[in-house]
Amino acid sequence: MDRQPISDYKFLQGGGSMGELIRSYDWSSSLLGKPCDWPNSLKIMVGVMLSSPFPMHITWGPKFIQLYNDGYQPVLGNEKHPLALGRPIYESYPEIWDTIGPMFYGVMDGTPVRFQDFKLYLDRNGTKEECYFDFSYSPIINEQGIIEGVLTNVIETTNRKHSELRTQKMADELAASNEELAASNEELRLTNEELAHANINLEVAHQKVEEGEIALRLAIEAASFGTWYIHSGTREFITDSRLKELFGYLPDEPLTIEQTLEQITEEYRGYVSEKLEAAIYNNGDYDVTYSVIGLHDNRLRWLRAIGNLKADATGDFSAFTGVVMDITDQVQSRISLESAYEQLRLSKEAAQLGFFDLDLNKKTMEWDSRCRELFGISHNEEVNYEKDFVNGLYVEDRKRILDIISDVFIKSISEGIYDVEYRTVGPQDQKLRWVRAKGQVYFDQNKNPIRFIGSVLDITEQKQDEQRKNDFIGMVSHELKTPLTSINGYIQILKNKVNKEEQLINNLLAKANKQTLKMIKMINGFLNVSRLESGKILIEYSHFDLALLFQEIEEEVLTSYPTHRLLFAPVQETWVNADKDKITQVIENLISNAVKYSPLESIIHIACVASDGTAMISVQDFGFGIDSEDLPKLFDRFYRVKTHAFNISGFGIGLYLCSEIINRHHGKLWVKSETGSGSTFYFTLPIAVENSN
Repeated sequence: MDRQPISDYKFLQGGGSMGELIRSYDWSSSLLGKPCDWPNSLKIMVGVMLSSPFPMHITWGPKFIQLYNDGYQPVLGNEKHPLALGRPIYESYPEIWDTIGPMFYGVMDGTPVRFQDFKLYLDRNGTKEECYFDFSYSPIINEQGIIEGVLTNVIETTNRKHSELRTQKMADELAASNEELAASNEELRLTNEELAHANINLEVAHQKVEEGEIALRLAIEAASFGTWYIHSGTREFITDSRLKELFGYLPDEPLTIEQTLEQITEEYRGYVSEKLEAAIYNNGDYDVTYSVIGLHDNRLRWLRAIGNLKADATGDFSAFTGVVMDITDQVQSRISLESAYEQLRLSKEAAQLGFFDLDLNKKTMEWDSRCRELFGISHNEEVNYEKDFVNGLYVEDRKRILDIISDVFIKSISEGIYDVEYRTVGPQDQKLRWVRAKGQVYFDQNKNPIRFIGSVLDITEQKQDEQRKNDFIGMVSHELKTPLTSINGYIQILKNKVNKEEQLINNLLAKANKQTLKMIKMINGFLNVSRLESGKILIEYSHFDLALLFQEIEEEVLTSYPTHRLLFAPVQETWVNADKDKITQVIENLISNAVKYSPLESIIHIACVASDGTAMISVQDFGFGIDSEDLPKLFDRFYRVKTHAFNISGFGIGLYLCSEIINRHHGKLWVKSETGSGSTFYFTLPIAVENSN
């Protein structure tokens, strides 16, 4: 199975052995797919589950596919673990599915379930066991409010329940023995042997009670429960050291009911008092959850207290006993999960992002309400790819975006990364909008695309600002170009009129002409930027040989840059379909930059190499180099590197234009550089399928 590095699965954090098992499991055989395909709601729940020390179990989707943590393994038993991972729950528990199945379907319909000491007969560890559990089934709700799975929190109470049952049984036996003893006392006149026999039975019963008490004590200690007891006569509050620890007291310190109430946080104190009073005076059960602040350690804990009041034969208060358990981790996990959901919701609302999900196997597409708004549709019906997405693309952008999506679906070309800007036109409101879409395509083990997920952001206002700026640049450039063209013409006329012997005037006119041409070149650059941003720059394709083009460029630049040693490597015959003038502009711009940013008399290498259907052109200098912090922004519009920029002319549009020209030729432009060691710029062009003369 072709796996991605485990670091890609950021939601699988912690989890010990089960985390490793989930990472290594072949998810292509289950209904979930690979872990990186899981929905955010499931990723978050799995992360919380694996980090929890308490037994937690997740079933996902209509087939109830199972995931669980290390704490849940004893519930499964040795034979079912790890076979249960990734399988439907009804396959792991066929013997009890008729009992628990309706509960799971009920939770998927929105009805949570909670039971205490629920009895089940489970096939595990080779035998059918009578088991008891405290458990809750809660729905797992995704970002759209849809229930996608069931979260199970479970504590096995089998040992405690069996101890209670044994204790009850022994108590019943003791009562029976007492009855036998009473009968034996009445029959004492008849036989001393029967009395002796009754005494023996009484001793056995006492021994069984003692054994039951020991078993109960061991079960309580194993579960780290704190125990309490209110004496029926003195009303004294008797506790063990574990309960004192949970309330932040030392083992040898006295503890009263009033003191425990003082440690309960204010928002729960009155509620607990009412529940306690109701249980004592109304012979009711006591089961409350609340938070406390430890007296000495000042630690916040979440506790669950369970108690039961026993009455004597007259109905008066006899005894009130119970246990307290620490459920801090469970509560904090729930709070963390709720907080994560809320942060996700707020982030989405703040950014005003729309989300899309294209399932390529099911051929379905889902948009949230914001995404529908950005495409100008108001219906809540199922989104159709052709009708809603393709037809919603602005006609001039449609082919470009569909070509990009086709490339994104090919892993070897794009690695599934999608980041584009385009225009949409709402079919109902006919409103033109600019959006930026970012997404990721996921592939199966055969590198076939199976899922396309991403977000859409409205950038209409930003694009309108850019358009206004480009219009202004275009207008100013046109206004500047007209007088400069006239000045250049006057200079040419003066040069022709000046006597050739007047060398000083000729030199000054030549310098003035050079500066005028430089200004015209910069203005042309601004005009090209304006045309590029408004979509008016045209690529005029022609069939030409790069070897001949390099000869022409070499003849031109050798006379233009006598201050540097320009070395052109031999170029073999290489035919391309491209805009010859614009490719020439790119190469000359890279050579010009190399001259600007390298010392006088230094060497500049220019080369063109063809390989695997691609021509790669490179320009290498040994100049100042580029700082690493400048590299990511180097091809941005109007960006100039800070080093040495103060004494080098330009507006930072040359490399931006080069990048856009090469992109429109389906090529790639990049740079490798080190500060102080020079730079090498590369770009590629597709080689023509057929050469021609």
